Amino acid sequence: MPAPSTGRELHIDVPLSNTVVGRRPYGFVADELLPVTPVDKQSNIYYKFRHLEWYRHEAGLTLRAPMTEAKKVFMTVSSDGYMAKNYALGTEWPVEDEVNADSVLQWATNAGNFVMDKMMLDYEVRVANLCVASANVATIFVAASSWVGPAVPILTNILDWRENFRQITGRYPNTAIIPEKLHRRLAVNDQIRDILFGDRGGVTTDNKQLAGLFRVGKVITPLSQVNTSAEADPQGGTFADIWAGNGNFWFAYIENLSGMMTDTWLNAFRWTSPLFGTPMAVQRYPFDAKRKCYGLEINYYQDEKVVSNDLAIRVSSLDP
Repeated sequence: MPAPSTGRELHIDVPLSNTVVGRRPYGFVADELLPVTPVDKQSNIYYKFRHLEWYRHEAGLTLRAPMTEAKKVFMTVSSDGYMAKNYALGTEWPVEDEVNADSVLQWATNAGNFVMDKMMLDYEVRVANLCVASANVATIFVAASSWVGPAVPILTNILDWRENFRQITGRYPNTAIIPEKLHRRLAVNDQIRDILFGDRGGVTTDNKQLAGLFRVGKVITPLSQVNTSAEADPQGGTFADIWAGNGNFWFAYIENLSGMMTDTWLNAFRWTSPLFGTPMAVQRYPFDAKRKCYGLEINYYQDEKVVSNDLAIRVSSLDP
């Protein structure tokens, strides 16, 4: 692990500006995909109705002959469990950094931002891995052709998959996930632009317009990237899209688990430890007089679950 920055690296004799040069990660979508359900126990079970029973139709079931009792139907309930794991990360810095750093660095604040960004990157990668796993979706369609080229009938493809989703799940999706690698194809696609803008050339689409075309509540475009270089090279690195995958597109149904008779593809069960009182709590370490350093830690307890894997489909191989 690289040693903490010290001395001259933290004190600029003649700052050129009052802005610290930095570039924080952005484009996270984990919170949009996983409704957070607060729970009062670190681990517990939750119940699920077997929804296919509610759709089953039997001819003559409700017909009653004279002087007979009404036929009886029965429902069953299954259960699943969660375990809110503790995710935590911390940092520390020597007293020399605290004293000698220019005030514009706000060392403790930016140390907290650094730790939080690392935690959000980890969260994003976990959620992306959930979404790409074959076992976590109802089915995977392998696209007959890629979306390369403006003349591809992209909208026709998407509306066909939307109907496939209804046939599989009994309802329409309310969310589409389109990573940036594919999103740029939609923005310049002839079929989509002709429907939206007619002969007005030079116009591209946004996610609100695409959501209307795809007939979903929202279109989510992950932009998050991760540096794949080794830690020993803090100035080097290669960016990779967390959600790049193999040209993947998702349709999903996502809803807050706020009460009875709600269902969702993914959900986060978040427990708040009585010790900290709030999720994502920033805990400042007291000054370590023996080691002469300061520090902080951020933590939260959460379990990310696939609640109903039939409420998502994935289409792959859309872009080489």
